[in-house]
Amino acid sequence: MTAKRNNTPGELTPTSPPSRSTPAAARAAFLDKVRAGGAATPSLSTATPAAVGGVRRPRLVFGMDATGSREATWASAKRITDRMFEVIPGALDIALAVHGGNRLHTFSAFGSEVEIFRAMASRVRCESGETRLCELMRCTLGAGGVRVMSYIGDAFEEDEGEALALADRMRLRGIKVIMLADHADPETLRVFEEIANRTGGALLDFRGSQSRLMGEVLKGVAQLAIGGQAMLAGGTSAGARLLLSHLKKTEG
Repeated sequence: MTAKRNNTPGELTPTSPPSRSTPAAARAAFLDKVRAGGAATPSLSTATPAAVGGVRRPRLVFGMDATGSREATWASAKRITDRMFEVIPGALDIALAVHGGNRLHTFSAFGSEVEIFRAMASRVRCESGETRLCELMRCTLGAGGVRVMSYIGDAFEEDEGEALALADRMRLRGIKVIMLADHADPETLRVFEEIANRTGGALLDFRGSQSRLMGEVLKGVAQLAIGGQAMLAGGTSAGARLLLSHLKKTEG
C-alpha cells in the first residue's frame, strides 16, 4: 500500500537540547519545558557529530512507530527505551524519531543528555494514521555520521520499492538498520527483514512477554553503534548475544 507523504515545510519545530556547558539551572528549565509540552518536536540536526577529547562520537537514530495500533503496547515500549539510554553518556549521540498521525512529527537534534530524551519519549502519544518509515529513513540519510538506525514498529503501509531503495542507499553509507518488530503481521515482517538484510542489519521479532529481552537488545543496539560487532561480541547479556547472532545471519 502506498501512503501519502506529508512534505509540509517547517513540519518539525526547531528546538535543540542544551550543550554540556549549559548551567544546571538552564538544563533543568529546558527539561521542564519538554515535560510541559513546549519542546516535543525538535528539528533534524545535520551538524557534524560532537567531539569528545578530539574524537567524534558515533550517531544512532532511535525510531518509533507511534500510530494507533501501537497504543496497547506503548507504555511498555517507552519503559524499554531506558535500557538503551543507559549506555549513551560520553560515548554516543542519539536522535529520537517518532511518527504518528500521518506524519514524522519528531526527529530530534543529536545529543547525549539522557534526561532530555527520556522526557521527550515520555510525552509521545499514539495517533491514528499510516506509517512514515520511509520519511524517517530519508531523514536518517540526510543527518550524516549515523552508524545505526533502530526502529520499533508493528506495521508497514508504504511503498515497498521506495523503502528498499532507501535501504540500499543506507548500506552504501554504512548505516545498519535494526528492525524490532512488535506484534507485526507476516507481510510486515517480510518487508522489515528485507530492509534489515539490505543494510547488513537485523530483524528481531518480539511479543509483549519478551519486553525485558527487547530492552536488552536495545542496549546492544547502542553498543553496536559505539563499537561495532566487536563490542557486541564482548557483551555478556542475552540481548547482545541475540543481536549478534542475527547480524551474523545477514552477513552469511
